[in-house]
Amino acid sequence: MNYMKMNRRFGILTISSVFLLLLAGGVVRSSGSGMGCPDWPKCYGSYFPPTCSCQLPSDYQAIYAQKRIKKAQRFASLLSSLGMEKQAQLIVSDPDLLKPEVFNTQKAWTEYVNRLIGVLSGLFSLVFFISLVRIRKHISKTRFWTGFAGFVMMLFNAWLGSIVVATNLFPVIVTIHYLAAYAVLALFMLSIVNTRLNGQNFALTRYKWFFVFFVSMSLIQVMYGTQLRQVAEEGVATGELFKSGEVNYDYLGTVFKTHWFLAIGLIFLSLVPLFFLRKQLERKWFLIVCMLPVTLVIQYFSGVINLQSAFPMVPQVSHIFFAGLVFGITLYICIAIFRSRKPV
Repeated sequence: MNYMKMNRRFGILTISSVFLLLLAGGVVRSSGSGMGCPDWPKCYGSYFPPTCSCQLPSDYQAIYAQKRIKKAQRFASLLSSLGMEKQAQLIVSDPDLLKPEVFNTQKAWTEYVNRLIGVLSGLFSLVFFISLVRIRKHISKTRFWTGFAGFVMMLFNAWLGSIVVATNLFPVIVTIHYLAAYAVLALFMLSIVNTRLNGQNFALTRYKWFFVFFVSMSLIQVMYGTQLRQVAEEGVATGELFKSGEVNYDYLGTVFKTHWFLAIGLIFLSLVPLFFLRKQLERKWFLIVCMLPVTLVIQYFSGVINLQSAFPMVPQVSHIFFAGLVFGITLYICIAIFRSRKPV
């Protein structure tokens, strides 16, 4: 059995499934299905979601609320033992923690499909890890340890998914869960991607630290985006975000201003290497670099539509997915640059 090919194939499948998870997570978030299954890993105690509330006990809301609360309290105790008293207190005092979930078939199946994709990505990463162990003597230490760390991070994020459910979508936990998916993506890409620049494309290495800065700023942009989403959801729930059919930008405050400023800044920054290297890069690398401003512009306008149209599903999902795509493209360019050696 060719474990080298297996490792590469399942590494690519894992990376692809993480992008699919970002897409599925966007659907879950936009449809409000995050608590479609109030328990984890099962859904209402079964491996398949029920088709109607008639299949559940009459007191199912209290049953699953209590199970969830107990799990959240255990997690809060863990945080307390780690010296994170403030964070633990925020979780147990969150009023949403006590809120029971009403069964909804559509939301349950939406969340269930998201979990199935998560299981699939976990299986891909497991096969990747097994093949990684088998080829460890034939690959670099960097490739082995980043792949190992990616697998561990995948397991951690699966566990974190259960905490997201247990804490009833506690915002900070949701944000960490989302960023952990980016960490999984980065670690697997570092282990799998072996692209190098040669010939005239080597001119791209002059922008080494530019792209490092760019990928860092894109992550900061994502963090502000998750905060903005939380503020926007609260504004929609209270009726403060949309007044007289207009967006109340004052309500969104500095989080929105920073997020918007970073979005515009990243678009213009992405044009810099494209402009100066437009006549130096081969077609393949010109198109790869060109994908950055195109993707950022699509993401920007999906964000505009979200605010102007009260967060319809397609723009919401697009906004989340293209953020991951920007990160992936930039990281791919960075890997190619840092693994290239100046031709003799």
